[in-house]
Amino acid sequence: MLDQMINVIRSKLLEAIPALKAVYFPSAPTDTSLGKPYVVLSYEADSGGSPWKGWRHPLRVSLYARRSDPTLELDTLTASATEVLDKRLLEEETPGEGIALFYGGDGPDTVDEERDAIVRTLHLSLFSPRPLVIETPITSDPWLTALSVWTRQALGADWSVYGGNWPPNSQTPSILWRITEMNATPRGSSAYELQKKATAFIQAPDSNQEHAALMQLVEGLAAAVKIPIGEDDRKFARVTGPQVNTRTTVDGYSATGEGPLTVILSRRVTSLVEEAAAPLMQFVHYESHI
Repeated sequence: MLDQMINVIRSKLLEAIPALKAVYFPSAPTDTSLGKPYVVLSYEADSGGSPWKGWRHPLRVSLYARRSDPTLELDTLTASATEVLDKRLLEEETPGEGIALFYGGDGPDTVDEERDAIVRTLHLSLFSPRPLVIETPITSDPWLTALSVWTRQALGADWSVYGGNWPPNSQTPSILWRITEMNATPRGSSAYELQKKATAFIQAPDSNQEHAALMQLVEGLAAAVKIPIGEDDRKFARVTGPQVNTRTTVDGYSATGEGPLTVILSRRVTSLVEEAAAPLMQFVHYESHI
């Protein structure tokens, strides 16, 4: 499958950037007389994956430009390459796979003396939201379901909203909500204050659409105060602390495991078994004040 992805990416680059002479894999050619600019695709170390996040494989896209006028040429190549590759779903070329590309920045320019070239390496990730293990019924949490329903109403029919895991064929634009943390604090002899921290990941065709959706959700959650849970209109979860996180990644591989948006849902309950929905939790923190 990876080799197939390389062929897809090669075709997209050559089609979108007429100035490119060639796209090579997995290393630069030894013939120093070949025309520039050209691109070299190569794999980075496999990052693996998890049942929560799916499968990801890092990819290097190295741009080789002439040393005579490298800056302008590299800047133009970088802009064109990221436009054609960043946040692109390769569904047409890989039916049923749902492979997406995400741009993760570029490194400092280097000089290749042997090939008389300036090289800039772009870091991308091939990403598939397919579960890596047998899927568990993690979407059964009524709090997560309620948050997904509220999100669909807030963003409209153009957005797809998922809970727990990305499905094999996720749509774009879309939102994925996960519960990343839960804690329960005793309130009296038979009640608890249950809190669940939810985080959202966003897939959209461009950054402007992602930012607009984030702002719309933050403002909507701040104004909502509470959202109904389940079919019983008398059951609500309070909404507190909606926050945009700047140090995250759109594909769900941030160091903290959190997406670009988090929010706290809370509710006083008498039964933790009915409300906790343990399969959704990464961990449970119990804090006693007795």
